[in-house]
Amino acid sequence: MKRVLLLAAACIAALAFALPAVAGTTTFRGVVVAKDSARKSIVTVSRNGVVRTIRASGKLKRIQVGRMVAVQAASLPDGTFAASKLRPLGRAGQARFRATVVSAKGATLALSGGGSVFALRVRGGKAGSARGTGFRPGDRIEAKALVKRGSLQARRDALKRIGHDDQLELEGIYLDTGDDGTIAMAVLHRGRIDVKVPDNVVVPDFEPGDEIVAVVKVEADGSFTLVSAENETSGGDDDGGGVNGDGTFTVTGLITSLSVDRIFVHVEEHHDPVTCAVPEDFDTEGFAVGQLVVMTCDYSHGAPVLVDLEPSDGSDDPPPPPDDDVVADGPILTLTATEISVDGDDGLVTCTVPESADLSAFNVDDDVDMQCAQTDTGLLLTRLQSDTALWEG
Repeated sequence: MKRVLLLAAACIAALAFALPAVAGTTTFRGVVVAKDSARKSIVTVSRNGVVRTIRASGKLKRIQVGRMVAVQAASLPDGTFAASKLRPLGRAGQARFRATVVSAKGATLALSGGGSVFALRVRGGKAGSARGTGFRPGDRIEAKALVKRGSLQARRDALKRIGHDDQLELEGIYLDTGDDGTIAMAVLHRGRIDVKVPDNVVVPDFEPGDEIVAVVKVEADGSFTLVSAENETSGGDDDGGGVNGDGTFTVTGLITSLSVDRIFVHVEEHHDPVTCAVPEDFDTEGFAVGQLVVMTCDYSHGAPVLVDLEPSDGSDDPPPPPDDDVVADGPILTLTATEISVDGDDGLVTCTVPESADLSAFNVDDDVDMQCAQTDTGLLLTRLQSDTALWEG
């Protein structure tokens, strides 16, 4: 009887997590390949190789590198995710993924992927060194790695160069600024990276120890030049689509949809609108679709909730309106009766599923070509195709 009850409880727990995600969230599974307690985040790799950064404040104690996890999370403007549910599953022995080389020091490759920099220990390279792999900053690699003893490891012959990225994302700790304006930051909490700052790029006021994210150009000699930088520690100063260390994010953009319970804002360089739930006691009277606003949302509980909405003062040029049609080619990240999200080449795209659509032939992790039309209430799915199925509205 005890065994039957335990099995029943397990089935109920599994069913509970298998239920469709609430509006604005996605569900997926992956193996944890890195953990950053200071940033309150983990990095996961899914079965199809997608790398994601999960912000999981207060949910990390039971999560260790090498553990499979089931995640329900909301997509944040910077491409990372805020977890509302994070459930540890069994252990995984390996992970296959693609990432971009930041540096090679000792036996460690620093890799950029999914909004984080994480470490890969290389075995079998020249003199046992990652430098002996022949990889340079900006090289995009495909890895078949083992996850053991709390670290990500791979033999040199399990790493393959598949291309080169001229631009990548660095996240780490700000150290100082040199006399020539060069920024020094530590990645993986130890490796120093110097980033040159062009005269036309404005750098936020960083303090030593701040957690920062920098988009950099990879030069021919392997050095880095700053494109943009954001401070994840200060909280509230950024309005370009990053996140703050206080569990909020602030964006500037055009309202594309506004209802009593949800707001969508189109932000420049984002294919899908940034969406937040509107609390019952929040008064949005006076705001309208097409208005340029500064929006702040709290994501600390995994589902972004509107906390402040102000008309923009017009100092920033309004972002261009979204195209009539938006396309995304990549794996399905979430699929419910009302919403579908696809991880396209240019970022996550989320569209509403028409009531009449029968998408039973599609599943999460399927590689698809998706097309959506811009409507007054956001993006609406019009076409979805995989290798084995086709739906057209």
